[in-house]
Amino acid sequence: RQKRRYSAAQRAQRMAFAKKVLALSARRLRERLSFAMDGVVLALPPVDPTDRWNFCRYGNDHMWRKPSEGLSPALSGAGPSGKQVPLSRALPMWGGCSAGGFAPVVFHKTKKLKVAEWQTAVASGKLAKAIKALKPVKPTGPWLVLCDNESFLRAKVGSQAHKESGVTLWHIPAKSPDLNPVERVWAWLRKKLRAMDLEDASKKRKVLSKAAYRARVRRV
Repeated sequence: RQKRRYSAAQRAQRMAFAKKVLALSARRLRERLSFAMDGVVLALPPVDPTDRWNFCRYGNDHMWRKPSEGLSPALSGAGPSGKQVPLSRALPMWGGCSAGGFAPVVFHKTKKLKVAEWQTAVASGKLAKAIKALKPVKPTGPWLVLCDNESFLRAKVGSQAHKESGVTLWHIPAKSPDLNPVERVWAWLRKKLRAMDLEDASKKRKVLSKAAYRARVRRV
């Protein structure tokens, strides 16, 4: 796999963040970190039988490269980007995890969560409900929530909603999704869903509707 290159300043920021986390005991981290959140775009399988089979098998077989292809950006990456999945087959979700497990916050309509959608989700109590579902050390808050640097999280209306919900954001360094533990949840979730998609295809079951697939995601 190809990994991102970082500048000296970026490496310093990442190291400072990592040292700060590693200085905490497991108990202290559990007390401090109530929720680690991010978004993901899940993909429903295509209806066309051939496309469906290729989609479900993606990543299950080997792909060999010539030595000269090792540093080719065009050949890097694990699976099809969420941006390449048509909206008709996309299932965008925002959720998070902690030592208490995982909880979804909101399924949204477009691939990019908008400021108004997030403000509504927070103001309506969806973020607080997700945090409480994981049994945080402080059941009624305040809560520290780890996240990236998405613009809608920094918007004024969103910041006000966070404050009213008892949430303080703890931002990871820029361009460092690997420092957010929820990324491992997304990888695990995609693997589980892909196995179920492959079983459906093998048994010639109909492709699920979006509503049915959303219910499957919630069950998983």
